Amino acid sequence: MRLAARGCTVLFALAISPPAPAADPVDLDQHEEKCVHRAAERAMEKAARAAKNDRAQWAKDLEATYPGKVTNPTTEDDYGAWYDLVIGKHDEWKRDNAPNPQITALFDKVTNRMELGPVPTIKRDEFMKYARRVLMRDAERQAEPVPDQNTDADQMFRILDKNADGDLDREEYTAALKEQRVLADADGNGRINKVEYRDYFNRKVVAKVETLTAKAAERDRDRDGKPAPKPVAGNGLPDWFAKLDTDKDKQISLFEWRDAGRAPNLFREMDLDGDGLLTKDEYLRYVKQKEIEEAQKRREEGK
Repeated sequence: MRLAARGCTVLFALAISPPAPAADPVDLDQHEEKCVHRAAERAMEKAARAAKNDRAQWAKDLEATYPGKVTNPTTEDDYGAWYDLVIGKHDEWKRDNAPNPQITALFDKVTNRMELGPVPTIKRDEFMKYARRVLMRDAERQAEPVPDQNTDADQMFRILDKNADGDLDREEYTAALKEQRVLADADGNGRINKVEYRDYFNRKVVAKVETLTAKAAERDRDRDGKPAPKPVAGNGLPDWFAKLDTDKDKQISLFEWRDAGRAPNLFREMDLDGDGLLTKDEYLRYVKQKEIEEAQKRREEGK
């Protein structure tokens, strides 16, 4: 009897015990924002990878100098054709024969990467060693798959499409999607299909990239004190100019700027001709412009 009574007590206790609380539902608004943020970071990583790519710089500068003659190299022989372009009618690549500053910068990049020192020429075997060590590896890194933004969008669409009918009804919208429903619902039928959601998602990624880039630029300003540091005595350049000029060609490339962990927005602001290279003259002109703007602003505030 005692055992029976005890069993009944246990059953009664189980019967009146409240059910265990259900797991908290996923905050879909927050989850969508995380997906957008992740896609934006991947896009920025892809852009940073391209900016650090010697091969991309070579292709750009060679095509600008020798239009229509630049191949897309996949083999060592193809890279040898690049060498043939820069040597012209000479037996070796001579620095003094460079047709423009961009080709001179490529010469200096090779000597710097291969630690050749201030040699007057680069031999074919030296260039091919650089091609194997740097350019061909750049091609491999560039070919590394980067997740497609549509993959993230489609994954999020699947999460939101609770009834799996291939469209998002209004009760399946996130808060952000509700705010942008007029723009997102391209055909105006009150339902968002997968293609429409992709467009909406990618617009959010672009906006997020701009926000993250602006924040990175602001961190640069905070670290450096101001967007355009005053020139130092002597050559008129701040200390960081020489530090970032790692190949010592008296100019800073976007590659060198990014390699130092600096955000690209300020670089593009100072790169007045937009060629991806910041020269001494450009920097000084930029500083002068800022000084004029600041003086004008002070005059307007004093009125």
